[in-house]
Amino acid sequence: MSVLVQPGMRQPMALELRSGRPVSHRCSNAELGSPQAPEAEYWLQGVRNATQQALGHRLKLDALRLRLSAAGCANLDVVDLPEKCSVLADVPLKIEEMRMRHLGSSSNLLVCLERGPPLELCRRFDPQLRRTVLVGAASSNVSLGGDDSVPASILCGTDAALCLEERFAELCKERASQWLTSRWPQRWESALEMLSKARSAGFSFGRALQEVIQGTPGCNAGALTLEEELLDFASSAAKGHGGAGDFLLGQDVASAAAEAFECFGGVEGYSAYLRNEVQIPGADVALNGGAAWRRLLAEIEVAMRLARPPEESIKNISLAAICAGGTGVHGHQRWEDVASKLMLTIAFEPLMRRLRYVAARVIWLLRHQKLAVAQWMSFLAEGPGARIYSPLFTQHLAVMRSSPVVRDLVFSAYDDAVSAVGEQLMKNLTGTLTAACVNPEIMLRPRTEPELDLSSLIKKPEAQELTAPEPAEPAAKRGALSRSEAKGRVLVEMRRRSGPSGGLPPKLQDRVFDPKDVKSAAPLVALKLQRAFNVLAGILATQAYAFADASLATLCRRQVDEAMNGIDFNAEQRRVLEDRHTELQEVASQVEGRLAAVQRCLTALRAAR
Repeated sequence: MSVLVQPGMRQPMALELRSGRPVSHRCSNAELGSPQAPEAEYWLQGVRNATQQALGHRLKLDALRLRLSAAGCANLDVVDLPEKCSVLADVPLKIEEMRMRHLGSSSNLLVCLERGPPLELCRRFDPQLRRTVLVGAASSNVSLGGDDSVPASILCGTDAALCLEERFAELCKERASQWLTSRWPQRWESALEMLSKARSAGFSFGRALQEVIQGTPGCNAGALTLEEELLDFASSAAKGHGGAGDFLLGQDVASAAAEAFECFGGVEGYSAYLRNEVQIPGADVALNGGAAWRRLLAEIEVAMRLARPPEESIKNISLAAICAGGTGVHGHQRWEDVASKLMLTIAFEPLMRRLRYVAARVIWLLRHQKLAVAQWMSFLAEGPGARIYSPLFTQHLAVMRSSPVVRDLVFSAYDDAVSAVGEQLMKNLTGTLTAACVNPEIMLRPRTEPELDLSSLIKKPEAQELTAPEPAEPAAKRGALSRSEAKGRVLVEMRRRSGPSGGLPPKLQDRVFDPKDVKSAAPLVALKLQRAFNVLAGILATQAYAFADASLATLCRRQVDEAMNGIDFNAEQRRVLEDRHTELQEVASQVEGRLAAVQRCLTALRAAR
């Protein structure tokens, strides 16, 4: 209403108030909706633009017609005349002509809001006040010395302006917090601020991971039994979700998992074997965190030791040996060279598939600890943990829950850190596998046995010390004996290392490969290769346990922090963030417009007082 009767109106304002959708030629496509809705702002802006024609310095006799439509509004035609009412004689002729045209018509009702000059003007055109309606202060008897019960809220003078200002101030106080809150996201959801929050939350996530790995009683999120864990892993691998980059493809993981479970008739048979035969601790207990990690180490060690060479490769070893023999760069091939090629053919691929299974199991379990970490961080909001640990855990968890972008950045960085750890584990085990397959004799050579006989170092009894000492041997004689003993020890050790236990049978050692000997030597070579395969599988099982356990320490102490420090947006996330930032800027602009409108209204109310 303040827009329609604002000071400076120099033209009659004819308002056609209608109930329903707007059909005005001046304010088309403007509908008065909820006060909080953007449509109300557009409607008000349309009315403000339409009334600009009535402002100026020159009086106009023709009325400016506006049709306003709102839900629940009464159908009414109202004409507001410019300038304040006055009974002075120097009224402009155009003002007098306006009065005669609109107030003098007997078909119009006159609405008087105040006593004094406005009421006298109504009496001039309607002496009996038969078509005059007294509203607000005009209907009060206080100005005539009487007393009535008309409240100040319905008066139209200074009291009405004060009452309106108070109600407007209360409404602004109620909505000011909401408006100001709508302005803050536009500031703190910028790209730089989001990155800062994501990195801080990521560092807290890494510290919480260390606590979960060390053991957290009462934190049951993501806890699974061994069979449930293997079933989930098998399902994920079958769908191609077990990969972790170029070094570990999803289809390779699927084939490796299928091969590991195939010998037992499926995942259920494999888990039953681990539970009943191997008796892995905690197989029937739902575990997560560090307890589930210890159980995983035991399971991957068993899985590595269960690797076996393909039966077809053992059956076709004679053909493979003939294909591997021939003439090399330095002359004819020897049986040692052929054995290395056969070891690569028989052992490398089966053991590589089992290594992929081990790496995939490690990566899968570590990635599925995110839920347990989040639950542990939520426990610190209340209880004794809130006094022991930093409050940043709870604050950063709230940020991750409230912002999907921050949560995706932190989880993606954690998955990248786990993938880096899995890749390093795969490289370490692959190096051992390649070295052992290239030179199996080095792997199978006997170990050097240390001297464990300490009888020569024991002091002689005191009784012997009291007897007469034996004559000392000359130094030259003692030196000659020690040299001869060393030579003899070296010869015995060399013979022992090159004996039958050193890889190939003695009759094939240091001999040129001859295809004629393949038929008779193939069974012996196959036995030695199977033995080498089992030894290599045992070595890899031990190293898988050790390297995997060391990789967890690397993940918690270094990899997670490096990954969180390197958090950055990808192309899709940056596009989503830009769209969100644009939306918040629009909201902030609307809030700024509302605050500016509040300031204008306050100025108009104070001027009316």
